[in-house]
Amino acid sequence: MSRVIVAKRVDRGDADLTEISDLARAAGYEVVGELTQTREEDAAFHFGEGKVGELASLVAREDAAAVVFDNRLGPYQTYNIAQKLPDDAEVIDRFTLILDIFGQRANTRKAQLQVELAELRYELPRAEAKASLAKRDERPGFMGLGEYDESREQDIKAQISRIKNELDAIADKEETRREQRRESGFDLVALAGYTNAGKSTLMRRLAADLEVGQNDDLHPDLDPTAESQDKLFTTLGTTTRRAETGKRDVLLTDTVGFVSDLPHWLVESFKSTLDSVYRADLVLLVVDASEPVEEMREKLVTSHDTLYERNEAPIVTVFNKVDKVAAGELDEKRAALSALAPNPVAVSGLTGENVEELAARVEDELPPWKRERLLLPMADDTMSLVSWLYDHAHVETEEYEGEQVHVEFEARPAIVEKARAKAADLSVPADSA
Repeated sequence: MSRVIVAKRVDRGDADLTEISDLARAAGYEVVGELTQTREEDAAFHFGEGKVGELASLVAREDAAAVVFDNRLGPYQTYNIAQKLPDDAEVIDRFTLILDIFGQRANTRKAQLQVELAELRYELPRAEAKASLAKRDERPGFMGLGEYDESREQDIKAQISRIKNELDAIADKEETRREQRRESGFDLVALAGYTNAGKSTLMRRLAADLEVGQNDDLHPDLDPTAESQDKLFTTLGTTTRRAETGKRDVLLTDTVGFVSDLPHWLVESFKSTLDSVYRADLVLLVVDASEPVEEMREKLVTSHDTLYERNEAPIVTVFNKVDKVAAGELDEKRAALSALAPNPVAVSGLTGENVEELAARVEDELPPWKRERLLLPMADDTMSLVSWLYDHAHVETEEYEGEQVHVEFEARPAIVEKARAKAADLSVPADSA
């Protein structure tokens, strides 16, 4: 396990190294030291030059392999800092670290493509910086920038174009699959929120009563497991399971967790994964209620910033991990965050507390169903239609009177229209006419 120093500069106040330390550990590093500075950004070194010298001494003393900065470093700042550090010490900024974690977690073709796209978008301005340095004959050759290759910029742009085309093709297939699921009577609910908020644990709780295997023939792509670990970015792609919420058939999708201060190019690289959230019928925004209220507020703002850009579905805020929060403290947090989280549902994915209330809320907030009553002739395909209604709608009554069947049900508007069309196509056998 490589030893690293974590460092952070802030314009004012005290620098908090908690998250960057957690991220470093999630990437497999051992944090052996830390350094902070409060000052305006230095154009050449980000930190002050004197503080960089202090950092170099700390790296040497702790025999660290790298410095992980909880800041966004420019290519030239990366180069300049590396020149001050002991030989072979690597400079890693916040986004390089996140990409490292993403790369470790990418287990599907789609996730791997998204990570590769983000890495290339990150590298492109650095390739341009290498070209500039090379023209000045400085020829940088360290971990932050690497050796200059004159053709690298064009290669990166060509790879970006190729990957975007492949991701667009995957996105088209996923959109087709979403529409097929809706046509089959499913409502699509997405779990969103900050990384480590407990989304996967909550998903397992909501889906525990109904196995995906019951629907394998219709949806062989559904993943029956959602990993649940105290680990950042455990879920990088998407995991979908059937959820038991009441009378409606719900598919619940768990997605990559949000993280604060992500640049646009990184969010854009994971656009097709976030489409599972943007194109859902309902979004459950999960927040860790055991965290301090200011941290909850910051993460709610980050989540809203990501969601509101393209999301059109209603949002229900879920205060998770209430098993770790006293009742009075929870009431105070509800009041303090009411503007960002009106009428949240407080649950514990771990213990199951209030999960039934959340399931009922999901049913209430989903787009309204239509009620329909069909009078069907007893024809060759009548029982097939009745069976289809049980699979795609909520059948409330099924009554037989002579040569007719009365069926009353609720369903998505599209399912109601399809049922009417199927009913109109029923043909009565000739010997019964």
